[in-house]
Amino acid sequence: MPDPAVVLEASAKALLYASLLVGIGASAARWLLLRRAIAELGADLVPAIEQSVARIALGAASLALAACGLRVWTHTVAAFGFDGARSWDTLRLIALHSRWGQSWGIQFIAALVFMAACAATVWRRTFWPLATLSVVGFTATIPLLGHASGDTARMAVHALHILAAGVWLGTLSAVLLISVPPASFGPMGTPLTSRRMRLLILRRFSPIALPSAATVVAAGLVASWFYVGAVSNLWTTAYGRLLVLKAGLVVGISACGYVNWRHVRKLHEKSASSASIVVLEATLAAAVAIVTGYLTEIGHP
Repeated sequence: MPDPAVVLEASAKALLYASLLVGIGASAARWLLLRRAIAELGADLVPAIEQSVARIALGAASLALAACGLRVWTHTVAAFGFDGARSWDTLRLIALHSRWGQSWGIQFIAALVFMAACAATVWRRTFWPLATLSVVGFTATIPLLGHASGDTARMAVHALHILAAGVWLGTLSAVLLISVPPASFGPMGTPLTSRRMRLLILRRFSPIALPSAATVVAAGLVASWFYVGAVSNLWTTAYGRLLVLKAGLVVGISACGYVNWRHVRKLHEKSASSASIVVLEATLAAAVAIVTGYLTEIGHP
């Protein structure tokens, strides 16, 4: 039976990873997709869509900040048990006076800046560059509290892996969450539903998805080389088996992405299969975040 403390820490990390991916994806959608689809969406509608994306980014940043706060409690549970975690003294010891807490403090401040920048973006579009820089900075703090901590090369690979995953899977998830005002119209007065708007944006996604997915795989292979050691560890250790599960999920996401690309490029707005495949792809992405949360809590070979 899994250790409850490990489950708690892994769950907090999974929430952190999932929210961060969506935050990265929101910025990527704004910079890399909306401007490319402006001719089909209509210049008048883009500000409203940008506002929706900004709210998505703020929601993701808020969840990431909450996950950072939750991690102090879960880490205290891991160190002192559930009874010990009820004491303010032990929480303060972990958060303010431990070596782990020093790195956590940097990450928590980065999460605060990320949320504040996203809130400013909701208020005024000119803050988008700050929001994007803040999510990149926050991503750079993630390896401070994991297997890569203290090793510059491993930290760089880890951060690159997360950023690329955010551009790939986070952007897809962010696009699924975008909404348009009721009775919206595209160019030439064409009615624009939320579904059609997403299809128009996703048509521009493939040139971004392919290189980011390739980067995810490349960085993942390098990280595996760092941590796995012998090939046999892939099936003889818990870490290796979870890594294989994660790789299988990524393959599933890639397969869904290919099928989805074939549907979306033809603008099958009424295709239920296209919509379900996109949702399945996003669901598998959430599963990857959960597995990654557990993976980072298991000692590597």
